[in-house]
Amino acid sequence: MLNRLILLFSLAALIILMVMINLTTPAEAGPPGVLVFFTAVYGVVFGIITGIVFLFRKTMGKSNLRRKDYCYVAVMSFGPIMMLLMQAFGSLSIATIGLTVVFIGLGCFLVNKRL
Repeated sequence: MLNRLILLFSLAALIILMVMINLTTPAEAGPPGVLVFFTAVYGVVFGIITGIVFLFRKTMGKSNLRRKDYCYVAVMSFGPIMMLLMQAFGSLSIATIGLTVVFIGLGCFLVNKRL
């Protein structure tokens, strides 16, 4: 049930994202529009990574996703958002990609220790 809800949320976010990309500019959308854009990107990436983790667990012969897996997905889904923000500020380089990987790794480590 939860996987279907995530799929529905991701598809809705994808539709919102496509409408925003095709009909507005960042200047027209303003700050709330930019917030909606980044939230929609997060929703789409969350759905994609959830699907990948679900398929990986099925190929390993495990049952459905656990709470810990969803927490890992939530942390990993923030990586592309960080990359988009770095690109927007014009500072995307190998060092910032490395720092993003380090922060995602630290987030996953925190999930591992907390749950």
